[in-house]
Amino acid sequence: MGSLRLPAAMAVVGMVMIATAGAGAPSWTAEAAWRPPTPQEADSFPHLRHDGLFPLCVGCHQGIESGDAASFYPEPASCDGCHDGQEERRVDWTPAPRPVGLVEFSHPAHIDTVAAAGEEAVVCASCHVAEGGARLEVEPLAPERCLTCHGDDPDTHYTALDCASCHREVAAVPGGDALLATLPTPDDHDVGDDAFLRSHRPRGVSGIARCATCHTQDRCLSCHVSGERRQIQALSPAPDGWSLPPMEARYFVPEGHTDDVFEVTHGRPAPNPADCATCHTSNDCAACHVAPMPASAQALPERPQVRAPGVGLDPRQPASHQTPFFMTAHTVLASAAPDACSTCHTQTYCADCHDAQTAPGYHPAGFALRHASAAGSQSMECSNCHNTAAFCRQCHVEVGFGSVGRLGSGYHDAEPLWLIRHGQGARQGLEQCASCHTQKECLQCHSQTGAFKVSPHGPDFDPVRAQERNPWICSACHIGPIGGQE
Repeated sequence: MGSLRLPAAMAVVGMVMIATAGAGAPSWTAEAAWRPPTPQEADSFPHLRHDGLFPLCVGCHQGIESGDAASFYPEPASCDGCHDGQEERRVDWTPAPRPVGLVEFSHPAHIDTVAAAGEEAVVCASCHVAEGGARLEVEPLAPERCLTCHGDDPDTHYTALDCASCHREVAAVPGGDALLATLPTPDDHDVGDDAFLRSHRPRGVSGIARCATCHTQDRCLSCHVSGERRQIQALSPAPDGWSLPPMEARYFVPEGHTDDVFEVTHGRPAPNPADCATCHTSNDCAACHVAPMPASAQALPERPQVRAPGVGLDPRQPASHQTPFFMTAHTVLASAAPDACSTCHTQTYCADCHDAQTAPGYHPAGFALRHASAAGSQSMECSNCHNTAAFCRQCHVEVGFGSVGRLGSGYHDAEPLWLIRHGQGARQGLEQCASCHTQKECLQCHSQTGAFKVSPHGPDFDPVRAQERNPWICSACHIGPIGGQE
């Protein structure tokens, strides 16, 4: 059988007595972290020299068969029957403490198993004596001896079996924090790529028990922002005073997070904060979202409140903002969905560019001389920044283009017969008319109650249908029944 490279701290100690003289006694205590005995300590009791005195192992180790730990070893005073200082020199002997390690070992269960296999005469020797050795040539039990009966392949010992069948939780082992540093990394725990991180969630009770052999709850909380998942809660926390090996947090990008539209759609419908809290703190949301943040983001813990660092997102532009002409065309998106902009931007952010007082360079040089083309074609939404009833009119009046009634000189003097055909322009861009004109100027001609009663409607206009669609528009000019309606 190939050699199994198990750490020494996982070895199962056999029925070893330690006989020492005075000051040479090892200073073990039941509370101390267990370690396997050194060869000098293991050989300090000469079992083989006492072969004629102990025909049965249970003569001294009476509690082994029943599992009574208090009587695993004989009372030290029993040595005085021979070592009385006359026939034999006196000795000071202290029983070895019961080993406390990761292995959950039951002598009674193993005795019954070995006896059932027809080896009753050599029940103890089958484990505690080397093959071919004398009956009381006792030696510490090597881990490989366990695998002789349990039939485990040394190369798959850490991956193929249910750890809980032989091992206890590391949190239940005194000094387990020192033991953790000696444990090897199973082959299926290779963290060189994201495969293990994506699939490491334990499945069922047996999976939790396997994790608990080497891990405490604190290990999970090194990466998981929230420890509310039932798998994490099922693990025991590390006892007070433990010094755990450092753990560097690692995160992978879930498949659903790589879609081009994820940045836009990740908040619709509102996500479950418990899912997000696996990797994210509210600080990650604050990298893009301005206050007040969405309720799901506010439900996440803040970074100072948790042990894990979280992913730690940096603010970045959505894909929609990275088109070459976004700065020119963003007005369409802003007008269609202003709430989407306010998720990341405040009004002051817009004012950095759109406020003429703080950003006079928003329009190119000489734009005022040719702005009529942009305003008329509506390639820019002037009203996003300017009050057209005041800002535009003020400038037009100052340069002599302000209107003076329906017949006075003004902006349209350069257009022959403009008054006759201005209806088309008004219908195509009424907002542009409102830059200079008020409603009462239109009513000087178009009022149904006086003046010239010129209809602003085109041929085949159906007033009843128009009123049914939007009566508020009609009431801007009409104050009575329309189309003969009562």
